[in-house]
Amino acid sequence: MKNDSYSYLSYISQFSQNSQFSHKKNKRKTMPQIKTLYVSDMDGTLLNQSSVLSETTIKKLNSLIERGAMFTVATARTPATVVDLMKRVNVNLPFIVMAGCAMWDNKKQEYASARTICRNDIQKFINIFEHHGNTPFLYYKHGNQIIVRHSNHLSEDEHEFIDPRVTGPLKKLITTDKLSAEDSTDELMLIFSMGKFRDLRAIADDIDSEGISCTYNCYHDIFNDELGFIDLYTRGTTKAEAIKELAAKVGAERIVVFGDNLNDIPMMQIADHSVAVENAYDEVKAASDEVIGTNEDDSVVKWIEADFNNLSNSK
Repeated sequence: MKNDSYSYLSYISQFSQNSQFSHKKNKRKTMPQIKTLYVSDMDGTLLNQSSVLSETTIKKLNSLIERGAMFTVATARTPATVVDLMKRVNVNLPFIVMAGCAMWDNKKQEYASARTICRNDIQKFINIFEHHGNTPFLYYKHGNQIIVRHSNHLSEDEHEFIDPRVTGPLKKLITTDKLSAEDSTDELMLIFSMGKFRDLRAIADDIDSEGISCTYNCYHDIFNDELGFIDLYTRGTTKAEAIKELAAKVGAERIVVFGDNLNDIPMMQIADHSVAVENAYDEVKAASDEVIGTNEDDSVVKWIEADFNNLSNSK
């Protein structure tokens, strides 16, 4: 049976081999009238080491947006945390959330679009995780709210992760004795888990062996390489695809992206110009067109400001 699942390495390889993505979209000439869409990753890129936006970044982004700059974020986070982190920035474009699984219209406070996992595959995924002694978080779309399902037996790390993320109106946690695909009739957007990276990698390998059609991201914690996370979505879910969709909707003629982690490489490969922060993984720096300062130095917004001013002054 042909394996349709994607790890970081396999789906990055796919992007490199597919001529649709293997170049930078014809690297358009830099003309002042070109409409540029600026898209930044959040954690490790736009956010500082305290995982918040600095006052400088907030002030400069608002000034740029007021002047007409098209800016948004592309993140693995859900709206439940993105909305709060971005509440002081007047972004008028949808947020690309859950690694491209969905777009969130912050003005309407609703999902503009969402991709969901095939219901027939849900129990298969649960069984693979449980075979490795791991219970994942299941993220269901319930109207404009996310219902997160898990077992009653959360570890200390899992409590530390999920508890502060389910305090607002956009996300709710429900626990049961044992996870089952029959627990909910809502649409499943994401399967997420955390733990030792080697254990998660073993789960990913089993998903590959089973040949279940999906896209997954298995990656290291940016603060501790021994730990990791795994995000599992329906097949074809990437930040890159969501950015292309958004660019078409807003009529962007040039795409500039900023990132630091491995799941940012595909969006770098479809951008007209890709920028890595200095604290990015080496593979991300190698995939980018340019490396700038760290996420502690407001490097993303300073780059956007300089680029936008350059285009404006060239008119």
